[in-house]
Amino acid sequence: MLIPLKLVRDQPLQQQLYDQLRELIAAARLLPGTRMPSTRMLAEQFSISRITALLTYERLIAEGYLQTLPAKGTFVARGPTGQTPDCSAAAASAVVPRKTDPPVEVVIGQPDPALFPAGRWRALTRGALDRFGARLACEHANGHPRLRTAIAGWLSTSRGLAVAPDQIILVNGRQQALHLVSHLLLRPGARAVVEDPCDARAAAAFASAGATLARIPVDAHGLCTGLLPSGRAALAHVTPEHQRPLGVPLAAARRAALLDWAGRSGAVVVEEDCEGELRYHGMDVPPLMALDRSEHVILIGGFHCSLGPWLTLGFMAVPPRLIPAALAARRLTDDSSRWLEETALAEFLMSGGYARHLHRLGKAYASRRDALVAALRQHFGENTPIWGSGAGLHLSWGPPGHCGPVRELARLACHCGLEAASPVTEGSRNGGPGGQTLLLGFGSMPETQIESRMGQFAAALRDGRTGSAIGAD
Repeated sequence: MLIPLKLVRDQPLQQQLYDQLRELIAAARLLPGTRMPSTRMLAEQFSISRITALLTYERLIAEGYLQTLPAKGTFVARGPTGQTPDCSAAAASAVVPRKTDPPVEVVIGQPDPALFPAGRWRALTRGALDRFGARLACEHANGHPRLRTAIAGWLSTSRGLAVAPDQIILVNGRQQALHLVSHLLLRPGARAVVEDPCDARAAAAFASAGATLARIPVDAHGLCTGLLPSGRAALAHVTPEHQRPLGVPLAAARRAALLDWAGRSGAVVVEEDCEGELRYHGMDVPPLMALDRSEHVILIGGFHCSLGPWLTLGFMAVPPRLIPAALAARRLTDDSSRWLEETALAEFLMSGGYARHLHRLGKAYASRRDALVAALRQHFGENTPIWGSGAGLHLSWGPPGHCGPVRELARLACHCGLEAASPVTEGSRNGGPGGQTLLLGFGSMPETQIESRMGQFAAALRDGRTGSAIGAD
């Protein structure tokens, strides 16, 4: 962060720095909660000694303009100017949004950056740079041919899915894939079936194309296919391996029923499997595209769970009849190429490095999943309801009814350091996950932290501190 200050050399530097920072804060040009640069960065920016910056910060902290949070940094104070803020209260507000703060979208199931194969990826990128030539991707308007071949091979070995490289459409993230699907399949007024609850961004992509959404409930066995609408439909979006957000898998019988319905209604089933790379109980049921015999399924996949959200490369596997239209839509909406990353990823897949990485990753995340499940059962009973623990980086838990509203529980869990959220849904679905469900992530913290933070959460519930701890209404 660069601070808009101007220092002159014929006046005391420390006083200038103090006066200008105080004026910026008092005029609200530096907003409360803004992270300040470190004293080292400030000293480098203005070519002053670090002790000058340090003494200025200490003076502003003493007068209540700035505050420090241990292991976090220095921030513009939230309290009234001239009054020393309560650092413990400030720390709590940094974790839990206040009632007046805008709502924050919580993303559950974050991978651990420490598990990214940085050394291997660095070597792969160097290798891609060594092969970097002037001809590049302009000769391959349909995408990196080696990566498309690698993904087709990976789908064959990991999913039992036989697709040709020509069926692989490379995309820059799942949101682009959803918009491409919308462009291909939807027209204003068309019917699009989505799960209830479903991923909000998927529903928004279909609605923005003018589709009418038909929301079909999800229970402990996935999409309730018996409630699928009669008549024509353009598409049905499902997340069968680890339903987003509840985490439950789609049962085998319902997969068959969904494909039968698609054949009758004329719908294309959009199967999203971005979290399916991380399975902890094997693959009991083939993907929908492997079961399809009438070219009614598009598969969307990616690597954000296994390699991290910082690698947004993804893919669509489309039926042969849709290849020309899908490629044309891809070139129309985004003709860019991430050649270096695509080259590195292709080599990672083809060399077997990705399979080895997934093996190590699966062991680490399964251990964290086990720690979370064990902690839930320790504090809430062996029979406490848990769904969706077979894949992905989060599960669903049904807390006891006496614990209070699930949204307050989610806020309390976050306050205790857990990765938690409540799904947006109407109510219980036939004894499965529903409105009184808490989503709990386990990917971003080690086992000992999961155990201790779940203990804090359970203690807070026993003490009846749900409302007071989070500032509930």
